[in-house]
Amino acid sequence: MTDFVKALNSKVESVQFNWDSMKVEDIGNGTPQGGGYILTLDGRINNNKDTEFTLGIPLNYDSNEVPDKLVIYEMQPIRILEGNVWDIYE
Repeated sequence: MTDFVKALNSKVESVQFNWDSMKVEDIGNGTPQGGGYILTLDGRINNNKDTEFTLGIPLNYDSNEVPDKLVIYEMQPIRILEGNVWDIYE
């Protein structure tokens, strides 16, 4: 997962995950049974408390699944706090 985040931006030197932010949620797809589950995890980069991002790992079968293959989505891009506004980290 660290390599995935580093690949998002060449300025990322280190990645810190907030393991307390990890949660599993239902994915809606417009049908009564829903679209499965997703595990989300927040983090920061370069030991900077004014950065944030969110990753997602789909769980296709149930909320306790251990995926056969690790698939990672960028749920929220890397952002940095500039004053009172979260801007895309460039």
